[in-house]
Amino acid sequence: MSTSVIGVLRRHCADIDSTRPDPELPQLSCLADVLGRIPDPRRVRGRRYRLGSLLALCLVAVLGGATSLAAIAHFTADTNCDLRERLGLTAGTPNASTLVGLLARLAW
Repeated sequence: MSTSVIGVLRRHCADIDSTRPDPELPQLSCLADVLGRIPDPRRVRGRRYRLGSLLALCLVAVLGGATSLAAIAHFTADTNCDLRERLGLTAGTPNASTLVGLLARLAW
């Protein structure tokens, strides 16, 4: 069983019929909303950031050239407020431990 984020996304989306578009899909406003449909592995208590926003930020970092968790964290720390706002991160910038913990939980 794959423990990559891609493998996790495939497992969580296995029940989605990709040949028939979801009627709500056109209403989704951004990447963070789409990624927010993945089941959140975190406990409800203490959640400061939306799952979709964190995953979108990680995806943007990887698309921007980040190849490690440290690089994703560095990218995150350097993001401007406009990008964070577009991704729905209104509570500030998540720290490296938030991202590492989330990605580790998704890998299960």
